[in-house]
Amino acid sequence: METYKESLIAGLRELLKDPECFLLGEDICEPYGGAYSITKGMSVEFPGKLINTPMSEQGFTGMGVGMALAGYRPIVEIMFGDFSTLIMDQILNHASKFVEGFGRPIHLVVRDPMGGYRGYGATHSQSLEKLYVGLPHIAVISPSVLHEPGELLVKSMNLGVPVIFAENKLDYTRKMFKAEKIAGNFDIRYHGTGFPIAEAGFPGEDAEVTIISYGGLVNPLLNMMYDLYQEEEVPTRLLDLSGLSPMDFDLIAGLTKDNARILCVEEGHVPFGIGDGIISNLAQRGLKAQFRSIGATQHIIGTSKEAEAMALPQMDDIRNTILNW
Repeated sequence: METYKESLIAGLRELLKDPECFLLGEDICEPYGGAYSITKGMSVEFPGKLINTPMSEQGFTGMGVGMALAGYRPIVEIMFGDFSTLIMDQILNHASKFVEGFGRPIHLVVRDPMGGYRGYGATHSQSLEKLYVGLPHIAVISPSVLHEPGELLVKSMNLGVPVIFAENKLDYTRKMFKAEKIAGNFDIRYHGTGFPIAEAGFPGEDAEVTIISYGGLVNPLLNMMYDLYQEEEVPTRLLDLSGLSPMDFDLIAGLTKDNARILCVEEGHVPFGIGDGIISNLAQRGLKAQFRSIGATQHIIGTSKEAEAMALPQMDDIRNTILNW
């Protein structure tokens, strides 16, 4: 697929062909097709498979959990990832417990659009996927422009545990990176199976800094890396994680064992971010490297560009961190 949105829609269509699969959420049927028009036309294409719900995330997520417990394969769409705080009881204290407590798989995917930079304000711009990271029998998956979201969505449904599928709102309007003009300047490789790590670097160059990130920051990071290489002749490397939890620390350790500088970048708040957890694990394994972590600061994410910039990580700051390291 050329665009992120096309890939995601293709994955949804593939899943909805399954008689046991249903999609639940607010305003997902015609004529609206969801807040980001991802499901536009699907209620006509798959009659009876999309269920418009009242404005109660607890209620329709609980319905999805019950359907999964009964053997169905529901997809739950949360309009804004900020509202995933409302469903933690259903996911953590119910769905995840059923997997081990009842000894049976739970096929349930929660599509959770995260992220800011759109002027949506303090309660519609957060990246809260870290709230679900590291918890037993909950998977957190983060597609990007380097990982086909539709393919990851289908794989997520087959995991047999509840999945927080952390899409990024800005990615809905982006091309997959392979369709970008600068893509040919990168050497892109994939490591691991299932939910792999994408590695993007410059052919024949040893990276001065390895960046570890995921999701919606991948596109701007790749563009920043390209500009940095062209303008300053500083080669960097990106490791883009598609599986945030459980995380393949063995694979990450193997990919970073010879790196002198490792920079973790995320849109969620730091400290105590996902990058901090990666750094802690690598340090405990004895990796001798310099580590830094960049994420949202301890500010709420305001509506204006100036207020957003106070909170959310900026590419100029990341670039300067690399140049002045």
